[in-house]
Amino acid sequence: MIAGMEQANLLEMPDEEFNKLTAEVEDSPLFKKLCRSERIVRYQRYPRTDISSRFYQLNEGIAAGTGTLDIESILSDKRDIVRQIQRMGLETFKRYFLYPEPEVSVEEIAQECNLRLPEIEKINNLINEFSIMSEFYSPSALSSEHGIHYSKGASIEKGPEGFMIGYLSPSYARGRYSIDYERFEALREGRAITGAELKEIRQLLKRLELINTRKDTVTRILQDIVEKQAPYFESGNARALLPFSQKELAERIGLVPSSISRAIGGRSLETPWGEEKALKDFFPRPRRFKRELVRQVLETGEEFPSDEAIKAELEQRFGVSISRRSIAALRKELRFPPAAKRKQTLLQQRRL
Repeated sequence: MIAGMEQANLLEMPDEEFNKLTAEVEDSPLFKKLCRSERIVRYQRYPRTDISSRFYQLNEGIAAGTGTLDIESILSDKRDIVRQIQRMGLETFKRYFLYPEPEVSVEEIAQECNLRLPEIEKINNLINEFSIMSEFYSPSALSSEHGIHYSKGASIEKGPEGFMIGYLSPSYARGRYSIDYERFEALREGRAITGAELKEIRQLLKRLELINTRKDTVTRILQDIVEKQAPYFESGNARALLPFSQKELAERIGLVPSSISRAIGGRSLETPWGEEKALKDFFPRPRRFKRELVRQVLETGEEFPSDEAIKAELEQRFGVSISRRSIAALRKELRFPPAAKRKQTLLQQRRL
């Protein structure tokens, strides 16, 4: 029960607060030791994810008066670090800093990137800062439109192998923590870990697993949205959105619906064409879906002698079966008159 409450709280935690928590964990000497020296912890990227291309396009056009510092203030004392990142190039930056391999030592990174050890530390600190401030350089437009605070955590981008999730936060882009418990036990049995460290390490590993729970949940939700709503992301047409319930998603990923509701609340993403949409918009109700199909059929201008004929057209065109009574109700919602009235109106128009 306690673990469930912790997971629930973590799912509801604002992204900025969560990223700050993650940065604090990764900045601890113990975490660095487990990653670099003991190699018990390493990053494991999620499939079809990367850092968003928006990460390299800092937004300097944030409106004044929001109480948020401008990008110039944040980068004023870090310009040399930014230039070093630019000089090393995107692929080198990703390889040695964004997705570092534990087998590569800090000294090897310094040699490969022509950097001094303090400069490497500064670059890693900058990455953590941007993880915390990801909402700053890519703020949500929905927040001002709807009066609800939204966190835009990712963009859906078209890659050579299909759609992928581009995280705005480097922390999410790095993926989950892969923990080698066998190595941990071997080091413990070999007394390479002191008794004083043992309790502290176990507490840290528990925190990492909780962070993994949130990252796993958010990533799986986004992956399933991309998979289910692929026709929409391909076409950009809102009518291509398929019916998708939070209950269905919960069953697919093995969670309770309340966890899905917590995870998507106040969160948004950016579509491949640059439009921001709330995650809840990707879960249209079946009635809305059916109404859109009926609308598409009726807007063709084709004359249907009855609602039964509309039903047959829906089955033939979309492979969807809707009862005649439901079609009549949806037609009324869409303000299309019944066939008899449409025929009568057409005859009157011809007489005139």
